[in-house]
Amino acid sequence: MNCPRCGRPVAKHRKRCEVCGQDISMFERLHRCSNAFYNKGLERAKVRDLSGAVIMLKKSLEMNKESTDARNLLGLVYFELGEAVAALSEWVISKHFQPEHNDADYFMEKVQSDSAAFDSMNQTIKKYNQALINAKQGSDDLAVLQLKKVISMNPRFVQALLLLALLYIKNCDYEKAKRCLAKVQKVDVSNIMVLRYQEEIRLHTQSSEESSGGKSLDELPVSMPIVPVSSYKEDKPNFAAFITFFFGILIGVVVIYYMAVPNIRRGIMEQYNQKERDYSATLSASEATIDSLRSNITILETKIDDLERTLRREEGYVLTDYEPLLSMLSKYQEYRKQDEPSREQAAALAEQAGQLDMSQITYDPALQLYQEMLTDLEVRAAEPFAAQGMEFYTAGDYEAALASFEQAYRYHKNDPEVIYHLARIYHRLGRTEEARNMYETLIEKHTSSARYQEAVTYLEQLNAAPTTPPAE
Repeated sequence: MNCPRCGRPVAKHRKRCEVCGQDISMFERLHRCSNAFYNKGLERAKVRDLSGAVIMLKKSLEMNKESTDARNLLGLVYFELGEAVAALSEWVISKHFQPEHNDADYFMEKVQSDSAAFDSMNQTIKKYNQALINAKQGSDDLAVLQLKKVISMNPRFVQALLLLALLYIKNCDYEKAKRCLAKVQKVDVSNIMVLRYQEEIRLHTQSSEESSGGKSLDELPVSMPIVPVSSYKEDKPNFAAFITFFFGILIGVVVIYYMAVPNIRRGIMEQYNQKERDYSATLSASEATIDSLRSNITILETKIDDLERTLRREEGYVLTDYEPLLSMLSKYQEYRKQDEPSREQAAALAEQAGQLDMSQITYDPALQLYQEMLTDLEVRAAEPFAAQGMEFYTAGDYEAALASFEQAYRYHKNDPEVIYHLARIYHRLGRTEEARNMYETLIEKHTSSARYQEAVTYLEQLNAAPTTPPAE
């Protein structure tokens, strides 16, 4: 879980946040209670105890308002009860707490995709509200007609069925009221209002029977024989079963100790050995990279020396035209000799190299060496910004990620990963034109990139629905 104060992730079985020191034990208990109520609500929903499921899920959300599973299930229960507005409200709130990979997207899309059914739901709600107003004003006949239309449009609208049953009870039409309550029980098997209305109908019908001369239970003849259903005999304590149960537990503990514990230790040792092997492989790869960089420095130094000798040997070349390039190559050589060159040095050298006037230089090896130096500086200057942008992008801070990736693109415009993530951030922020340009740049210039097919797919989605950023 994440720390409620600073939002940083907290390792499992930790009682305090390692960053800010916040005690999270109480929050863990609240989360466990919320999950327990969610499980009870799910169990009741599976057996169509929808009103009981609503109570459990609301308690779950009281413990943890960000529980998207409980909120999505509550929306489904509301939708099953015919309350589409309440369902959509819960799904919208769930989408606010979890924008990505949320089932609420699927539910809202299914509800809103059928425009005719969605309009019908809105009409039923409006007619129900009008029927409720008419019932409060005493216009029972008009309210009954409107409620019948509502039920014909949405037979599972529990509130409309309950209100119609209440009006029938008020008008002493108990058979129709029972039929309405039976329809409610098909949707919600243990609705409290149904039980209350059924008890009210029973009391009214019982009082009618008594007033019409029907016999009550007290008037039955006392001479009726009473037959016992079954005999009862007190069982004696079974100590043998208790002893067997105790020895079974003892044997189970011994078996677990001698069989499971060695496997657990073996698994821990294997994990340790695997981590050690991974670390050795990473160290070897780092050493190989350092050796490669050193060899590249040696090759560049050789190329620079050869270039200087060639320039001094060739006729027709003016050495002063090459002095800026030679000075830049010297700075680049000093920069590559550093153990840990800074990002600011790479950015400054990249800007200086990009501003060199190469129009007077026609010697191909010099131009090739300049291009290799410029590309290496651009990559080194852009790499820290790209890494920082990926951290912000993964955390969902798209504004900060945009600033970092724009800096990376400023230094290295040919990196397909930088172009792809810039396009995705523009797309998410609703800047469709800039996103389209970036997708098209990636498709045109980097056909062999691993991001090529994704760029094609997102560009098609953008052209189909330019105002709706797609989910990952």
